[in-house]
Amino acid sequence: MHVRMARFEGIDVSRLDEDYAQYRKMVRSNERPEFISDEVFQTLRDKVRRVLSLADRETGVTVDLTFTDNAEDARLVHEALDSLTPPEGSGRRTSVGTYELVLDEQL
Repeated sequence: MHVRMARFEGIDVSRLDEDYAQYRKMVRSNERPEFISDEVFQTLRDKVRRVLSLADRETGVTVDLTFTDNAEDARLVHEALDSLTPPEGSGRRTSVGTYELVLDEQL
């Protein structure tokens, strides 16, 4: 498994709960938002296995972890996500990287 980690700063935290609620609705309904092309949406639906989002509301920083089955899927997902224009209030991406998941233990 591989994980794409993207860090964003300057997030409008007053919209955070609403933005993530809309994201959950999109994922559960399988409906493509207007700002995402069919190709990008299909790549994300086919290749992404899990998404975790972490937020520091005090500093306006979020970290998104996007899990895929393998390095090739991670590359395709990165390209798809990188092609998107972030919505207003979503801050700016300050770093991104892809890593192999080497340990996942629940204690």
